Amino acid sequence: MHDPSVRVESIKNFVNWTPDMAPEAGRSSLGLEYFCNEGDALWNTPDAELIELAKRELEQSGLVRQADVVDGCVFRVEKSYPVYDSRYRDCLAQVRAFMVSLPNFQPIGRNGLHRYNNQDHAMLTGLAAARNLALGERNDLWRINADPEYHEEAPGQGAGDKPAGTINGNAARAGG
Repeated sequence: MHDPSVRVESIKNFVNWTPDMAPEAGRSSLGLEYFCNEGDALWNTPDAELIELAKRELEQSGLVRQADVVDGCVFRVEKSYPVYDSRYRDCLAQVRAFMVSLPNFQPIGRNGLHRYNNQDHAMLTGLAAARNLALGERNDLWRINADPEYHEEAPGQGAGDKPAGTINGNAARAGG
């Protein structure tokens, strides 16, 4: 969101990814992401208050009237963004080498691949992993979101690597 008058950082309409994510015909499922740190005021806000905040900000943004929100829930996600420091590449190489030894293991999303990626890319890794397991495909999950145009990079850094200290935090997601 590029609106300094709201605290929500991003809004996802899950039905845009697949109609199967609709709770029922004619309805949608939205995910609102709020950035915070574990233990801060936003992290410690009760679920009901976070849902009310999300409803107010949906209406304030002009997307949805509060009265049209049927339900909501909160997911507090610890360590939802990888920490990129000077040891990141070496540590990730060790993790990747270990994961290769696990039969039928498919790392997906930010936490599974230990790198920041957009939500749509995280969903793509999940779908590709499901196809690997269910259909015997051989999708390389590490190549999803490897295109440099999707990364915020400092000059001279490789795709998927960010400057030290640029990402370190948690996210609370409220949806309605």
